[in-house]
Amino acid sequence: MNIAYFEEISPVSLLLQFSWLSQTQLAKALGVHPSSVSRWMCGSTNPCRTIQRLAWEILQILNKWPLPFPPKIETAELDPLQLLKNFNITRFTLAEALGVSATAIGHWISGRNKPSRKVRRLAYWLNKKWVAVTG
Repeated sequence: MNIAYFEEISPVSLLLQFSWLSQTQLAKALGVHPSSVSRWMCGSTNPCRTIQRLAWEILQILNKWPLPFPPKIETAELDPLQLLKNFNITRFTLAEALGVSATAIGHWISGRNKPSRKVRRLAYWLNKKWVAVTG
């Protein structure tokens, strides 16, 4: 499996597919404010690529979870720069994986900016996934 292959899904589809999942729970899992989820639901805004990729990772967990009890969705975070070290990938590959620009990665490295909570959550899930793939 290629770790540079990325799937995306609208977080709204998670709410539609899993009736037990509330907007507040989804917002917490994605690291966004509940009003963001509300705006996506009514169509006034669209989620960014980072959120769509994080939603895909959450979907993979939810699809594997045995019923009748819903899983507790982890909200752990990881500094995305750890992915550069752990997997020896380029800034451009990391930027593509996280749905951000390579310039943003450069700003994180220089300390000019810090990655957002949603990016850190996606980094956590990508790390888990890539560790499983690469052994």
